[in-house]
Amino acid sequence: MLALVLALGVAACGSDDGADVSSGSVPPESAAGETSTPPDDTTPDDTTAAADTAGGFPLTITNCDSEVTFDAAPERVVLISPYAASMLDAVDAVDTVVARVGAFTDEYFDAELLAQLEAVPELASGTGQTGGVEISLETILDLEPDLIIGYETETITRDRLADSGINLYVAPPFCDTPPPVSFASISDEVRLFGDIFGAREAAEAAADDIDERIAEASANPVEDGTTAAALYVSSQGPPLYVYSALGMVHPMMEAMGMTNVFAELPERVPEVSIEELIARNPDVLILLHGEPDIDEQVIIDAVVNAPGADAIAAVANGRVYPMLFNFAEPPSPIVIDGLDVMRSLLES
Repeated sequence: MLALVLALGVAACGSDDGADVSSGSVPPESAAGETSTPPDDTTPDDTTAAADTAGGFPLTITNCDSEVTFDAAPERVVLISPYAASMLDAVDAVDTVVARVGAFTDEYFDAELLAQLEAVPELASGTGQTGGVEISLETILDLEPDLIIGYETETITRDRLADSGINLYVAPPFCDTPPPVSFASISDEVRLFGDIFGAREAAEAAADDIDERIAEASANPVEDGTTAAALYVSSQGPPLYVYSALGMVHPMMEAMGMTNVFAELPERVPEVSIEELIARNPDVLILLHGEPDIDEQVIIDAVVNAPGADAIAAVANGRVYPMLFNFAEPPSPIVIDGLDVMRSLLES
């Protein structure tokens, strides 16, 4: 089980989706133990409130099959991944952040939130043996946080943090057995964050807004049964990875009126050959990538220049659209903005 990296170069433990991705050649679908093995649809979400506490404390939740208890709302938080920043923004809790690990791409945030994040110290980190970002436990402990949000790394684990009285919240898609993805999971998790941070009123407002934006997008598709495929692509070229119905980008494509030609595959992000992509012949290609500073034509060329790719309808008709990774994965409020990004690309 080798690690996959989140976009922006943050990641950690294991997955069966691929190999070392410090070069960006493997899909950043997993971190902290996320696996591409499809979850059992009968399994409850990996992050749930243990009881309806209406924002009261102590609050116990189940996160990746581990119980996490909050005696009070967190006041000193360290973020790993842009996902975490978007969740805290939704519940007006960004002011609790005392540090962040990894670069947070500008495109994901509005000016106000970006200014808040830029004012937060970025912790110096290195690259672990599996290609993910690593930071020493001592560096974390020196900050005296009460909560880390993101995923486990080789050095920052739930058990090690618990020994120091620090909670770890792992994003549900990064659990060993992730729950099924859906738009509803985003607003549900925002409400959970409202309980964790004692901000249920702000969370309800944010979740209602998310639900309204999703409903509006779904009610106004820009495609009509168009076939599509979503790929994770590196500027370095093959291998190619596609998203099945287990990826968050799948319901996004459905909301736009598209049919995912790889929906039935049993893994979340399996590797496919260019020949298989040609055989499925999608009308649209969505190319997810984690390289914000690159000329996106390089991402496009990594696919369209593959031998025989000109036989794909999407390539022949110029319907190949690169999109930054976190606009589609993992489920978060950033994905809701990603719906607007996807719509703009399809209408261009």
